[in-house]
Amino acid sequence: MSYLTRIRRPELRDLLLSLGLLIIAFSIVGEKRLPGIESILISAVGVGTGFLLHELAHKFVAQRYGYWAEYKASWSGLFFMIVMSFMGFIIAAPGAVMISKDNGSTIMAKEQLWIALAGPMTNIILMVFFLALALASRAMINLFLLEVAYFAFYINLILAAFNLIPVDPFDGGKIIRGSRLVWAVVAVPTILLALPVFFGIRII
Repeated sequence: MSYLTRIRRPELRDLLLSLGLLIIAFSIVGEKRLPGIESILISAVGVGTGFLLHELAHKFVAQRYGYWAEYKASWSGLFFMIVMSFMGFIIAAPGAVMISKDNGSTIMAKEQLWIALAGPMTNIILMVFFLALALASRAMINLFLLEVAYFAFYINLILAAFNLIPVDPFDGGKIIRGSRLVWAVVAVPTILLALPVFFGIRII
């Protein structure tokens, strides 16, 4: 059985609804009005890869260890995200992957470490890919592709750094409990790189 066949219809609904509303919210936040098609396309690439692949990474690694794992949308989180986007900022808490053992036992610490790490590491890999794409697009003077790649780079950087904050319920809280060394190696450079972005400074 492939991993994709393990996504049940209710989970697929939650994933697609969360994805759609995230794309709309990030399209609105820069303009504070209903977005145009170009803003939606730019947002779709960054948010689509950053959010969707992050959550699926958690799910598939958990399933690899034999756990039940399913994404659940947070309806209140999605509602407030849309409201805040019209106010010019976003705190995105669209939902999370719920993980458990069929017999009700707790998740083993080492396995929890790698399950938690899978999401931010996916964003870091995507961040490097989109950075390379942005630099290539600038060399080719393809302005639309450049804007798409820049936005996707920043979204994945912010998602990685935000999720690596070393407190619960963030992934960083689970990672640092499993290994302080792993957290330091992955999180410290990512968070330091993201700090200028949080203050509105464009770093590339």
